[in-house]
Amino acid sequence: MRKTLFILLSLLISSVSLAQYPLLTDKQGTFEILSRTDYVGYDCGYTKAEVSTNLQRIIELINVVRKNPVIAGNKGFDGRARIYNLNCKYPGGYGIPSRISFEFASWYKLKDGSPARGLIEPPEWSIYINQAIPGWGASYGHDAKKGYFTRPLRKKTVAKGIDVYDGEWFVIYDPSRPPYWIPVTINEAFAAVREFAKNEKNEIAAQYQNEFIEKEWAEIPEEYRDKPAYFGGGISRVTFQPGYGGQDSIFPRIVKVNPEYWNRKLPKSAIQIINFNSIQNKEYLRKLKEEYLEKNSTSHDLKRFEESFDIDDIRNLVPLIGK
Repeated sequence: MRKTLFILLSLLISSVSLAQYPLLTDKQGTFEILSRTDYVGYDCGYTKAEVSTNLQRIIELINVVRKNPVIAGNKGFDGRARIYNLNCKYPGGYGIPSRISFEFASWYKLKDGSPARGLIEPPEWSIYINQAIPGWGASYGHDAKKGYFTRPLRKKTVAKGIDVYDGEWFVIYDPSRPPYWIPVTINEAFAAVREFAKNEKNEIAAQYQNEFIEKEWAEIPEEYRDKPAYFGGGISRVTFQPGYGGQDSIFPRIVKVNPEYWNRKLPKSAIQIINFNSIQNKEYLRKLKEEYLEKNSTSHDLKRFEESFDIDDIRNLVPLIGK
């Protein structure tokens, strides 16, 4: 806790200190892919050939994102792409998962007039490949071994192979395949609840907990128990209804990765699903960008990118999905 607080305070102090220096918004920057070939866990079992080919797919993705005019122009910042490893053993997964972080290291002028870059924890935007359990959908987790998570309430297919949830969470996929997520049934969800409840070591607490769980189970009509589960209700956090008290569509559906989505004829190096966040309220981003510029915030260039990153940039990612 103390270490985390120290890091946060250090970043805050750093941000305040940098704000004293004017941004060099016209300085021509560069772009580099930070060298890393060990972005997979040692126990994932991928071959060197698979990782090497996957790295080429990642470079292709980076080059597509770099077509965005802000990154292509590279004015006022140095762009850097950094590759991070992800959990390679999540339930229902296939392929080599990774996170590609696009860093925006802004240039600014020191008191002596010399230019400098903000390289300590620079603002970044991330895109995830072959990670079918998105971090933004993981609010449900009675048992991580099951790989159950919640799907945002609002979904819209904005183009072939592009779904957007709650207006800003994007999934790019192959629409010719089975769905990438499938519902978790009431039976499955309660089985996970009961399994998780076994972790309670206090006998009295366990007794009361199990009583509540079984009471909630008994209140669910039998005809709903093989139907989709929703994240709501009481101690179990499982309900058969999408709403409560006259309010519909307030409980998100509990889902899991569909193992049938993956094309296992493709090598594990192929990109089969992509997800990322892209705020579509451009007016909000424009105002934030202007505010950051006024305050000499090093987040200014990130907001420039986010404002410019539009549906055309998103469509350009679709051909990267392996067929």
